[in-house]
Amino acid sequence: MSEKRGNTEKLRYDFNESRCCEIYIEGLNRYGRVTGREFRSFGGKRRILNVDNPHNAFYEDYEGPVYYMMTNKKVPAKEIQPKVMFLGEKDPRNFGSCRPHERHLLD
Repeated sequence: MSEKRGNTEKLRYDFNESRCCEIYIEGLNRYGRVTGREFRSFGGKRRILNVDNPHNAFYEDYEGPVYYMMTNKKVPAKEIQPKVMFLGEKDPRNFGSCRPHERHLLD
């Protein structure tokens, strides 16, 4: 038998992921609802619906840490960008050739 590899650690959520999590989408100039997994890895503006009082629900900005997607590693402040952050992200423009399904990224 081989040893299990990959995502074996439980993801850390510093917020209540059952609440409505939204990220700001600059191209559309509005907020969009996402899952807690994308929310924790997004480097732009984020907000959560606060429903402590059901008669007075409101959105509040979230200023918590940003994690790399599918990991518990925090993104350094100097590397945060308004997008979902991936660990070891490849940019095909940095390579001499790319795979056929990556050609659209060069445009």
